[in-house]
Amino acid sequence: MNKILLIRHAQAAGQGIEPGDHPRPLSAKGRAQADALGILMQSQNWIPDLALVSTALRTQETWKALAAQFPGAHMSPCENLYLASPQTIIKEINAAPDISTLAIVAHNPGLAILAGQWIEQGAGHDQQAAQILQTRFKPAFAAAFDFSTGLPRLVHLFDPRECG
Repeated sequence: MNKILLIRHAQAAGQGIEPGDHPRPLSAKGRAQADALGILMQSQNWIPDLALVSTALRTQETWKALAAQFPGAHMSPCENLYLASPQTIIKEINAAPDISTLAIVAHNPGLAILAGQWIEQGAGHDQQAAQILQTRFKPAFAAAFDFSTGLPRLVHLFDPRECG
């Protein structure tokens, strides 16, 4: 894989129809964030070939909104990504087929920790994006990493809040 997108689900509702964390849907604001995020990613040509998506409802709904911009992308639900550690996320990435662009749609703190580790390991990052990610990984953020040199390089941080 040359490119990996770490995507945190958009803003979730406080609760869903069913009790518990796993079945929480997106809020209305979260649906709008996910729609805007897909447009931003597509406009910068960050189009996933495959998305590994946590089985939580909010991540599934985030991917459904994003996928409207990526009709050729495939999605694989991945139970292991629900509240996954960075190590588990890496295992899922390593098990994915060899494609150009992979998206991981999952949760904090695993995504935030992994992004921080990749920033520490790599070089040539977009400095503004790296600074932001070192302090927060907000809902509906998508961190775009390029691995074409073998080391992670953060090239862009997509934030739907920039759309106005």
